Amino acid sequence: MSRVAVTGATGMIGRAVCAGLFERGDTVLALSRDPARARESLGDGVEAHAWPEPGASPPPAAALAGADAVIHLLGEPIDQRWSDDAKRRIRDSRVLSTRMLVAGLRELPDADRPAALVSQSATGFYGPSDARELDERAPGGSDFLAKVVDAWEAEARAASGLLRVAETRTGVVLSPSGGALAKMLPFFRAGIGGPVAGGRQYVPWIHLEDVVGALLMCADSRQLDGPVNVTAPAPVTNGELSRVLGRVLHRPAVLPVPALALRALYGEMSELVTTGQRVIPKRLLDAGFEFRHAALEPALRDVLGQ
Repeated sequence: MSRVAVTGATGMIGRAVCAGLFERGDTVLALSRDPARARESLGDGVEAHAWPEPGASPPPAAALAGADAVIHLLGEPIDQRWSDDAKRRIRDSRVLSTRMLVAGLRELPDADRPAALVSQSATGFYGPSDARELDERAPGGSDFLAKVVDAWEAEARAASGLLRVAETRTGVVLSPSGGALAKMLPFFRAGIGGPVAGGRQYVPWIHLEDVVGALLMCADSRQLDGPVNVTAPAPVTNGELSRVLGRVLHRPAVLPVPALALRALYGEMSELVTTGQRVIPKRLLDAGFEFRHAALEPALRDVLGQ
C-alpha cells in the first residue's frame, strides 16, 4: 500500500488514475485549488490538500511529505482555439506548475521526499511527422506544442537529482468523457464523420485504462525514468481510425474533412488533427508492460460499450 500525491486529480485522466490507485488499496493525496470539489468528485477516501496557486507557489509540504510518489497531471486543456492568451495559459499551466512542484519537492527533508515523480507530458513533443516510427530517442519538433512540451519536461528533469523522474508522453486518449474522441462522436453518430485532411497522418492513440496502467507502472518501476511514450503499440492512420469508429458505431464514415475547414474552425490548434506522429511505446514494451487494449477496434468497442 502506497501514498501517492496526484495533481490534476479531477481531470479526465486524473479521476481514472485516482480510481486505479484506490482499487489497489493506495492512499490518494489530491492537490487541488478546491479541495472540497476534489473530495466531492473523487469520494471521501481521498485526502485533499489545497494548492491555490500552482503557477505561483509550491504545494504545501503536508501534501508531499511521506508520499511514495507524485503523479503530476496538471495543465490547461489543449483542445481549444489557440489565441495568444490561450497559448500563454497552456504553456504556463504546465511549465510554471511543474517548476513550483519541483521547488516544493526540493524543500522537503530527504527522509520525507517521495521516491518518484511521474510528470505528464505529450507526444506533441515530436512535432508533426511523417510515417516514420518514433520511439523515445527521436528528436523533438519545433512547433508551438513541441516547444511547450520541451520546456515542460525540462522543469520536471530539474528534479532528477532529488528523485526518479519519468516524463510520460501521452498520446490521444480514448474516452467518451473527454479528449479528441468525445469531440468526434457527435459527428460520427450523425453519420457525417470521416477522414481528416486526407487521413494519412498517424494517430498515437491509447485506451484510458492503459494510460492509468502505464502511469502507475512509471510510479512503481525503478527502471522507468526519463521520457516514456504512453501510446498503444499499434498506431493507426486517421483514415483507419475513421473507418473503425464508423464500423463500431454502425455509421458511414466516408465524408472527408478538408484541412482548410478545420483551420477555419480551430485555427492553429487544427494542426493537432491534420498532422500526426507514429509513436511507439518502446520503453513500456521493454519494461514488460502488458497492454489491455492493444488493438484499436476492441479498444473502441470497450470505450463505447459496443
